[in-house]
Amino acid sequence: MQLRRSLKRSLLAPLRVPGVAEVISTVTATCASIFMLHRFSSPADGVSGHDPATLRLVLSHLRKQRYELISVQEMFRRLREGEPISRAIAFTIDDGYFDHASVGGPIFAEFDCPATVFLVSGFLDSKNWLWWDQIQYICETTPRTQLRVSVAGEERLFRLSSVPARLAAARSISSWCQDASESDRLACIARMSQEADTELPAIPPRRFAPLSWDEARRLEKQGVTFGPHTVTHPILSSTSADQAEIEIRSSWKRVCEELAAPVPIFSYPGGRRRDFGPREMKSIERLGLWGALAGYPRRLRPEEFRHAPEIYHVPRFPFSDDLLDILQCVSGVETVKARLRGASA
Repeated sequence: MQLRRSLKRSLLAPLRVPGVAEVISTVTATCASIFMLHRFSSPADGVSGHDPATLRLVLSHLRKQRYELISVQEMFRRLREGEPISRAIAFTIDDGYFDHASVGGPIFAEFDCPATVFLVSGFLDSKNWLWWDQIQYICETTPRTQLRVSVAGEERLFRLSSVPARLAAARSISSWCQDASESDRLACIARMSQEADTELPAIPPRRFAPLSWDEARRLEKQGVTFGPHTVTHPILSSTSADQAEIEIRSSWKRVCEELAAPVPIFSYPGGRRRDFGPREMKSIERLGLWGALAGYPRRLRPEEFRHAPEIYHVPRFPFSDDLLDILQCVSGVETVKARLRGASA
């Protein structure tokens, strides 16, 4: 496995050479890329996430190679108006954790690189904390060494005999719950808390905490922009029509109330193809928003995403803490590899 990875990196190393990725992007017709980030590493707060040093390395390289680093709003404006796009990259950050303000935002400002944070408004309003963090908290703090978890009538036993086992259980349960209905997900967490003899705090512990609206306003003055990402971060396709409408509409309303220049673009929680559909796209369109971002990778051909419904599910690449992975995406190499694997491109 290690030999295979070393060989792969050797083959991809030329992408670092000035001009090589640009030539390949011309061949692959890759002119625009959007990246999606989540958390940023903050060891003092017990947070693991994107490495600040790697993010600086990536932004420095992209600046030196004269990529056009633009805001996601500018990307959507060009898509909607049919303006030419060439070697353009936009960065987005989902959810609205405190480390977006303390770690991520200042790094993007350091490189004069626009970034847009999509906020879970109820999280910032201190009305809820994010459901997968609740699952992790339960798994980490329960005195039990094993835990029975039930979702929609199906029961599984998870071993919690070590710290790695507890983290692995939390990831597995979160993945399982992601594909459950909203009601089953909430019921699962309530039962977990009871079964684990662990009471969930009303306010999330520091490492699971949101940034504040005041911090968001300060980031706005540094060039960071903000958009809506629901109120409670449900998987919208697992909710009722009424809840989906409220989640979309209310999150946009709160962002408009609290911030000076909210971005009229929505980001779907989860963002997989099955996590949203025509119902959600219509809600976003009725609000007058410009479009929406999905959470799966795919080549962004401007001519394909200019109009509805395509502009309501614009793809993003997950941000990787590896410069070569980033260069594969912006050059189109990743798209070619996906085609060879038989994936949609």
